[in-house]
Amino acid sequence: MARIQPGGWRELRATGAAAREIETLGLFATGLSDAYTVYHNVHWTRVESTGPLFGTVDFAIVNRAGDVLLVEQLPGLLEETSSGLVKRHASGEKRIATRLAQSREAFLERLARVAVEAQPRVDILLYCPDHAVKSPGSAGIVPERIVDAGRRGRLCDVVRTLLPEDSATTPGAERIKRFLADELRLVPDAG
Repeated sequence: MARIQPGGWRELRATGAAAREIETLGLFATGLSDAYTVYHNVHWTRVESTGPLFGTVDFAIVNRAGDVLLVEQLPGLLEETSSGLVKRHASGEKRIATRLAQSREAFLERLARVAVEAQPRVDILLYCPDHAVKSPGSAGIVPERIVDAGRRGRLCDVVRTLLPEDSATTPGAERIKRFLADELRLVPDAG
C-alpha cells in the first residue's frame, strides 16, 4: 500500500473536485505498493516578468530512487481545440499542455534550490477520468502521458510504467520526500 502525505485524507469530507481527488488518493493507496509515496496538493510559486504565478500539482508520486511523477487530475469535460486540450472555467479557458508545463517547470525550479546529490527524473501525467481524448496526438501532450476515461482503470499501471517501483533507493530520495513534505531540518545553534 502506497504511503499518502499528508495523512488524515480518509477522514476528509470533501465535495466536488476535492472529493474526486480523495477518490484518486484511494486508488493510489490500494493500487500502488509501499515503494511509492504520494503527496497530495503540492503548491508552487513562480515569479515571471508579469508577476508571480501560483499553482498546485494535484499529486506528486515518488519512487524509492527519488524520481517523481507529477499527476494533474482534471475531472469533468475538456474541449479538444486546434491549440490542444482546454478546460473552460468561469474566468476563461486554460490550455492543459501549458498548465502541465508551468507546473513541471516551477517544480524543477524549486527543486533546483534544494541540495540534492543528483537531480531526480521528473515526469508528468494528465489524468482526465471523465473525458475520452479523441485525438491524443493533437492534445498537446504525448498520448503515453494521458490517462483518460477509456484507460481510467489502468491509472496505477501507467504510474508503474512511468515510475518503476523496482528502482534502487538512492541517498537523495529522502531529501526529495522532505522537500515535498515541506519538512525543515533544524539544527541547534550553540552560538
